[in-house]
Amino acid sequence: MPTAAGSPGAAATYETDVLVVGGGIAGLSAAVAARQAGARVILIEKAPREHRGGNTRFADAQMRFPHEPDEFGRRGYTADEMFDDLMRISRGRANPDLVRTLCDNAADAAEWLTGLGLAWEAGYPHTAGYRRSPKAGGQGLVDLLYRRLDGLGGIVSYETAALDLLLHPSGAVAGVRARGPEGVIDLEARGGTVLACGGFQANVEMRVRYLGRFADGLILRGSRYNTGEGLLMAIAAGARPAGQWGDYHSAVLDARSPRIECGVTALYNYQMGIFVDREGRRFLDEGEDFRDHTYVKFSKQIIEQAGGEAWCIFDQQAYGREEFGRAWRPVGPPLESATLEGLARQMGVPAENLLETVAAFNAAVQPGEYDLDRLDGKRTAGIWPPKSNWALPIAAPPYLAVPVTGGITFTFGGLACDTSARVLDTRGQPMPGLYAAGEPMGELFYYNYPGASSVIRGCVFGRIAGAHAAARAAAG
Repeated sequence: MPTAAGSPGAAATYETDVLVVGGGIAGLSAAVAARQAGARVILIEKAPREHRGGNTRFADAQMRFPHEPDEFGRRGYTADEMFDDLMRISRGRANPDLVRTLCDNAADAAEWLTGLGLAWEAGYPHTAGYRRSPKAGGQGLVDLLYRRLDGLGGIVSYETAALDLLLHPSGAVAGVRARGPEGVIDLEARGGTVLACGGFQANVEMRVRYLGRFADGLILRGSRYNTGEGLLMAIAAGARPAGQWGDYHSAVLDARSPRIECGVTALYNYQMGIFVDREGRRFLDEGEDFRDHTYVKFSKQIIEQAGGEAWCIFDQQAYGREEFGRAWRPVGPPLESATLEGLARQMGVPAENLLETVAAFNAAVQPGEYDLDRLDGKRTAGIWPPKSNWALPIAAPPYLAVPVTGGITFTFGGLACDTSARVLDTRGQPMPGLYAAGEPMGELFYYNYPGASSVIRGCVFGRIAGAHAAARAAAG
């Protein structure tokens, strides 16, 4: 339950204008934006300094945003196209006001990062829209923002975990009670408290409670410190839960990945090959849509339909392409064989099934132009499941296979927020002094996930929250 501001039990009390809970992209964007607006800022980070950065430090941190084609991206993208993609992929359930705010502010957020010194490079190839990637990845991105926050005079307290929200008698959020190296402390914020402390993906009990009994064994891609306390303390204070609490972001991972904090060990080039289950049978349409619109969905199908592990199979037509190596991060070398029979033996799947599957697939491939930069319609016919785009026969040995599974990146359930990133209570009213940005914000992702939209989301709404809280502090 929330704690009354001024209650006994804290070893010390510290005051600031803006308090930020969590030090990934959302929290750092909030803290830097608040300092740029002239507010005093304290950021608390549960992790020790060497593990700071939340989920962002484990990511490639690629970002989609509206932009004309340039050296970083071959395809242009408009704010309306981005809006349509995000709404379609959520099956219309995403909050359109939040999505519009994200799309209309994404390009400015990317330019803000450029102004802070972020160096860019081209993102993954063959994507649905324009994107860029930080040259130094997510780790380099958070390190840059910590340097900028330090240079601006912001204060960071590591190994400091929020325990409860502090409430004024008026009901406004006054800050948080936290546990840090010096014991229990109170941190009071005149302008506001920004919850940017992740979802509950690292909390096994909450995963099973909200996602199902299978979720205890999911590979955790990101930070072990994202265990859901920020969500729980806000709900206990009257915040309205929002979004899809029973679903999550994932990826098609190398099944040999470490079980915790594996980072980017994903295959983002599977549309160049086929998936088969442990019986050697295909079970999904690898060419349904662009890779960045299907990788989360497919990872969950591997968990739910293929018993948790499958194989991705390629031939030399795929492997020999220049861009193939830019779009996968396997843990180890793929299995390789000059024959499908030999590959099946290494995979431990029935050879007769794999041979039958590949033969049926190859016979079903239709003529057409193969173009990975568009939905090319080069498909199969007469088999189920089909491959709707990018269908080429698996016929050029040696053949390759990588074991794949699904993991968990972050959870979709969060808090109801308005377009100023203010948290809403169960009446739908803003909770004075409380903001959320990044993963704690609900109503943006449902069922599936549009690739490269989470880091930019954290930056956009972190900046909004930090600036709004700073203005509230200035107004007294």
